[in-house]
Amino acid sequence: MSEPLKPSDPSRVAGFRLLRRLGAGGMGVVYLGRDDAGTLAAVKVIRAESATDDGFRTRFAREAELARRVTSPWVVPVLGADAEAAEPWLATVFVPAPSLVEAVTAHGPLPSPAVRALGSRLSEALADLHAAGLVHRDVKPGNVLLALDGPRLIDFGVARAEGDTALTASGMVVGTPGFLAPEQARGEAASAASDVFALGCVLAYALTGRPPFGTGEADALLYRTVHDDPVLDGIEDDTRDVVARCLSKEAADRPTAGELRDLLAADAPDGAGQLPDSVVRMIAVRSAEGLALPEIEPTVLDEPAAAPAPDGGEPRDAVPHGLGRRRLLLTGGGLLLAAGGTSAAVLLTGGDGAKNPKTSRPVYVLGVHTTDSATRFSRPSARAAELAVAQHNATPGRAYDLKVRVLQDHGDAAGAQSVAGRFTADRDVVAVLGPVTELPMRSAAKVYGDAGLTHVSSTTGQQDYFVTSPVSSFQTGVAHTALGGWIALHALITKRLGRIGVVLDRSGGTTIQDQATLLVQQWRDALGGQVVPRVVAETSGDGPAAVRSLLAAGVTAFAYLGPLDATVAAAGQLAAARFSGPRWMQHLLYGTDFPRRAGAAGEGWYVVDSAVDPSVLTTKAAREFTAAWRRRFGTAPEPYAAEAYDTVRMLLGQFARTVPSRLGARPVRADLGRRMAKATFHGIDRTYAFGDYHQFNSDGQGWMSSTYVHEVHDGRFRQLGSLADLQSAAQSGSR
Repeated sequence: MSEPLKPSDPSRVAGFRLLRRLGAGGMGVVYLGRDDAGTLAAVKVIRAESATDDGFRTRFAREAELARRVTSPWVVPVLGADAEAAEPWLATVFVPAPSLVEAVTAHGPLPSPAVRALGSRLSEALADLHAAGLVHRDVKPGNVLLALDGPRLIDFGVARAEGDTALTASGMVVGTPGFLAPEQARGEAASAASDVFALGCVLAYALTGRPPFGTGEADALLYRTVHDDPVLDGIEDDTRDVVARCLSKEAADRPTAGELRDLLAADAPDGAGQLPDSVVRMIAVRSAEGLALPEIEPTVLDEPAAAPAPDGGEPRDAVPHGLGRRRLLLTGGGLLLAAGGTSAAVLLTGGDGAKNPKTSRPVYVLGVHTTDSATRFSRPSARAAELAVAQHNATPGRAYDLKVRVLQDHGDAAGAQSVAGRFTADRDVVAVLGPVTELPMRSAAKVYGDAGLTHVSSTTGQQDYFVTSPVSSFQTGVAHTALGGWIALHALITKRLGRIGVVLDRSGGTTIQDQATLLVQQWRDALGGQVVPRVVAETSGDGPAAVRSLLAAGVTAFAYLGPLDATVAAAGQLAAARFSGPRWMQHLLYGTDFPRRAGAAGEGWYVVDSAVDPSVLTTKAAREFTAAWRRRFGTAPEPYAAEAYDTVRMLLGQFARTVPSRLGARPVRADLGRRMAKATFHGIDRTYAFGDYHQFNSDGQGWMSSTYVHEVHDGRFRQLGSLADLQSAAQSGSR
């Protein structure tokens, strides 16, 4: 929720005494402050380098003045601002409340009556904002706080007078992909209608637990916002019609904020706006925690003055290693040591933290966050961490030892947050591999982000976690959205780009939808092939009917993108019909027991994935890794082992650069995330680097060399080679 002030932070901004840090972003830092009258404030300070644009201060002053005029009870009031300060600042009333994204992540979608009441009040907030001449431009779940007495719309960080440009000086779209209007996604100016579109996205998210244009990379989200229809499945008809109007592609077809307020408030029975009890309890707890603040909290010396790094890189901060999970506080009487998580304090002594009892080396912990129901991801992740740590601990002359700690969630939001909480509370944990599946990754990211604990998932491929954790969360797994297009490329390379039947089985989740959409677009629009698509609704059981329909349509190729059971059934149908064309399954079925369950009907099916079988590669790195894995675990590396091992080695390599050379000093958690964001790592078969949202970033055309085609052969998945290998073979054969 917040963190202590750093030595570099000011103690006061104008009339506000600063108490805590509430967050930091690209343009500045938000502090919790208190004025002389005792009013708590969120004080946003813009970094000087972000305010160098000649027109910035003029716009900032004008927008602050306009914001002061907004009197809506559902908009946080502006308490003060100064555009001429060396670092411009804006202060608003502090609201101790969880955000909408926190509530939905922790407790699931909200009931329709509660969302209508929420939407009506937020519409009123926008109406008042628009009446003052402002456009918010970043209405999203994270900017909606659920207070005890109703919602609050926050963050004027990107607000502009209506008609101002929607682009920053660097040409980047302002706002959050997935909650931007089509005109903003195209780089056009935002208007009041753009805010209404964004609010429609927020309402859809609150009702379903997912954004209406899905998840994934920013470019894919922007494309779908402009070209695709929103997914509003599961929203009741009366509310669905209202949300659909908000999400009209044409701004003129959307209701105004005032009209939307009336539409959502219409026919609402008494008490309809009551939030679920679990959410109400969450709001009450957060409110109590937020108001139980000290008069002035001592500064925490987690990051003292920077010392030059011995390798000539970025400066390193240092804290005496002996503090462990304790915090060094400055008080009027001298130095005290406050025990983490308690109110007790003891005198600072020379005691050290965790150490190897056989040596004087410190011991750091690598966490592995797994899911008990996802063994095919969890086991290779845990084993990869064990192998990499064992190799480190066998290195002569090492400065520290490592150990592995594995914790499992149950695949749910609450369990994932609990595991993340346990890891972040242990100050000996310096990094985490995982979570290994999508929902835990999305749910736990904020916990890791709030604590500044870097974690990397090697097996997830959706990129919406950056909304709540833009600094500490990373992903080395390839985006799911790309994999459908790779099926089309495989067909092109192998000259089987015929008339394909594509089944989008929605019971496979949003990952399947992303893949199927791209496959259809690439096959038909980019490559000129014919596509016959079929959609199977969730829980309908209409998969067999879809397969029969496609067979009757005379397709010559087939892709069933759905869950394991349905894909096995489709394989049986195609075998019974003696279908001999190429057949593809969705990539997450690689490594499952599809070959065993499908039997002879599964022979010849393809899966295109970024996961590599290193045991069939001939490079030195792959041979050495495979041999080390066999020695330790007695088997060849299982699917996803190589990617997990690369991820751990990348993490540990960057962590080593954050360990201070001074005896007794302790690494600072935040340093690792900063280094990871800039890092490049050459792994067993690919180069790892991160994009703007800390997602895996492919290196030019190199992705073809690390994208593999696997075929079911003799009852197991057999790696045929990379797309680059197959393309080279095809070109050689055509000469």
